[in-house]
Amino acid sequence: MVYTMLSLDDFSSMECTSSMTRMDYLLAVCEVFLLKSMYGEEDGLMNQQHHHQEEKPVLDFVVSRRKRSLSKTRPRKVTEKFICNNGGEKSIIKKAVENRVILENRGNSIMNRELDIEFKNLIICNGGSLESVKLVIEKTLFKTDVKPEEGRFSIPQKQMSNSFLQPEEDAHLSTRNGGKMCEMKVMLIEPSRRISEINLRKWFMNKDNGKVSLSYVLVTYWNEVVRRNNLEFDTKMQLWAFRKGVDLCFALVKLQD
Repeated sequence: MVYTMLSLDDFSSMECTSSMTRMDYLLAVCEVFLLKSMYGEEDGLMNQQHHHQEEKPVLDFVVSRRKRSLSKTRPRKVTEKFICNNGGEKSIIKKAVENRVILENRGNSIMNRELDIEFKNLIICNGGSLESVKLVIEKTLFKTDVKPEEGRFSIPQKQMSNSFLQPEEDAHLSTRNGGKMCEMKVMLIEPSRRISEINLRKWFMNKDNGKVSLSYVLVTYWNEVVRRNNLEFDTKMQLWAFRKGVDLCFALVKLQD
């Protein structure tokens, strides 16, 4: 087995930009690996530096000499398996690319979604800002979301795609008025395109392991929203947030099967 040793010195002349992806970094490491494999430790480093003098570097920072000269720093081992197929096994790079595609495909159902044009038009007509639109959560309705005795639409914090509150709003919802958590009344565009109002508050739930989970919940008028829009258990929904001036508003979208 042939080993090529890579250290931080090999990357001292490289720079990165904010637009670089993880795959760009991986390919940059491969480039250095190939150079050192072809020309050896010293020649590979010289060729790498010469190469980056001719082309514009892709990194916008340089590793400091102090960090590159740490005596306890151990160079990483990069084997031929990193870029080659050995004995029918897939290379590490090929596996990384395939895994990235799988993950991206899993996330495309949310990441590539856009708010329906009808809802965008309603936001504009009601004084809202399209620039402020962000997806809060995509979820299937739980039984508790549609039970009249529960009367709430839950937004588990850990399942949220984006945060949507300003610091002062979050602070307000974290306070209590008597024995109850404080609420915010917000405008809601319902799946039927009806404009209504609903209350937002925080909801803390104690778990069996002693930890506390946080959800935001839409309450007070939620049962009416369920009834008017024929919302049922296991229906896939999206909740979008937007701003009307400084005021928080929501758009609730029922997704097609």
